[in-house]
Amino acid sequence: MALTFEERTFARSMLRHLLEERTGNAFEHFFQDLISARYPTFIGVRTHGKLGDMGADGLGDGKLFACYAPEVPDADAVRGKFRSDLAKAVAKRDGQFDTFVFVHNDLRGVHPEISVLLTQARKDHPTLHSENLGPSRLQQELLRLERDEIEQAGCPSRRSPA
Repeated sequence: MALTFEERTFARSMLRHLLEERTGNAFEHFFQDLISARYPTFIGVRTHGKLGDMGADGLGDGKLFACYAPEVPDADAVRGKFRSDLAKAVAKRDGQFDTFVFVHNDLRGVHPEISVLLTQARKDHPTLHSENLGPSRLQQELLRLERDEIEQAGCPSRRSPA
């Protein structure tokens, strides 16, 4: 059933609050819960010892998702995170994805460095697509959920930190 105007307004406000509040693993868990509710084929990936996460915080429908949600944005850190995740994913997950999706919580828009890195990734890996998934697209995904799923997405994840 379609959401009312008031419900959509509340969901947008809830999402904004969550994106401001959740960083690091908390944002990653929120993202995994949201996308799992939207897409049954999505697989949330957690880190595991020396293996790590092999460059992915999630996989689904040919897409590899890499999350970045620091408490304080830092150009060097975002550059390192992007390059590291992309390099690991290409090396360790060959044939598992055709689109690299950089997921972030920056309400002000993508960091300028990300736009450069996405463009460079397309040049360096011509057969690989790359996408930016920020707050506006997360909002679109959230608003496609049923009312009870939106309510559940706003609740803290019961999972322990990775």
